Amino acid sequence: MKFKVFKVIFIILIVILFVIATFFLIKGLTLEEKTTENPSVPSTSKVDVAKVIEKLKEENGELLYESTGILEFTNLVFQNQDQEKSYFIDDTTGENLDFDDLIKEGKIDEFREKEKELLNLKYPEFIVEGIFNTDGYRVYYMKENEMVIYYYDYTYEYEYQEPVSLKINYNEVHDYLNFTHILDSEYTNEDGYQYSKDKKTVAITFDDGPTSKYNAQFLDVLARNKAHATFFMVGTMMNSCQKCVLDTYQSGNEVASHTYNHMNIKKNTIEDVNENIKKTDDLFYQITGDHIKYVRPPYGSYSKENLENINYPLILWNLDTEDWRYHDVDHIVNYVMDNVSDGDIILMHELYATSLEALEILLPKLYAEGYQVVSISELATLQDKDLQAHHAYRAMKS
Repeated sequence: MKFKVFKVIFIILIVILFVIATFFLIKGLTLEEKTTENPSVPSTSKVDVAKVIEKLKEENGELLYESTGILEFTNLVFQNQDQEKSYFIDDTTGENLDFDDLIKEGKIDEFREKEKELLNLKYPEFIVEGIFNTDGYRVYYMKENEMVIYYYDYTYEYEYQEPVSLKINYNEVHDYLNFTHILDSEYTNEDGYQYSKDKKTVAITFDDGPTSKYNAQFLDVLARNKAHATFFMVGTMMNSCQKCVLDTYQSGNEVASHTYNHMNIKKNTIEDVNENIKKTDDLFYQITGDHIKYVRPPYGSYSKENLENINYPLILWNLDTEDWRYHDVDHIVNYVMDNVSDGDIILMHELYATSLEALEILLPKLYAEGYQVVSISELATLQDKDLQAHHAYRAMKS
């Protein structure tokens, strides 16, 4: 009896195993048929994805970059002759992805707006407009915590030729990304006001303001071109437009003294000169809570006695646009571009529409020629100059 029961159980097990084997055989045949019917469907094998990547490496030029640490795709950048090109390979299917596939559905426009915002932090307006208004292509280096974008073949005004790139920390675009990534606890966006000692640098200075008519426009042009300037202001004009003084100071530009009433300090007593300069500084302190660092003598006129008794560095200039004389945009632009060199101090005035129009052209031209336009203090720092009281400075050559 026991033998018969064992025999029955054994037969049942054999039948079950046969059914299971038949099921998996049929399933395997089905998968094979599907693959045969649609051979374009890539294998999900990691080995096959590796083969896709190896094939790309064989077909393209020098491998410049291969991402690590991103789970969903592999980013490759190749150098083929003079052109870089980036690829994104799906790490599951081996498919070649577009950059848009890495962004959540419906979010690419928002991503581009953020990209434009960050570009505007780093570059003058004319470069950002070139990227978004002309044809070119982007090359992407995707890292665990940030992406780096290089911009090629875009057309910029003023014949700008330097490489353009942007680092985007994933914290800035986290809501738009369609892949796993690391968020840094701290990060810093690229800033066009982080000037470099390795580049040519000039200071532009504006005398005789401020004026409520033009001050805000001058500040706007400077901001759109990632430039700073020093405004040598007259005390009576400061008093008439205290908002201009505060706006200039808070914008990152520099305010300095042109005496209280445009005094010819060479023709006045030391007591009167120092009182006049102090009155200007007192007004500046009342408006900003800060003190003036430099004095520019009106007309560029000063004596040895002035130099010995004024407790400020005297800032002069070595490029005079004579914008007050000519009121001619072309003259101002051509004069500066024909004569400018590293360490120059350029003299202009805040009083004239033609000076404002010239600045609109000058700043991008200078940028395209590799110049940084900065304040007197920034120029001194970049040129390793320690500006001392009882000294006069016409330029700051390294």
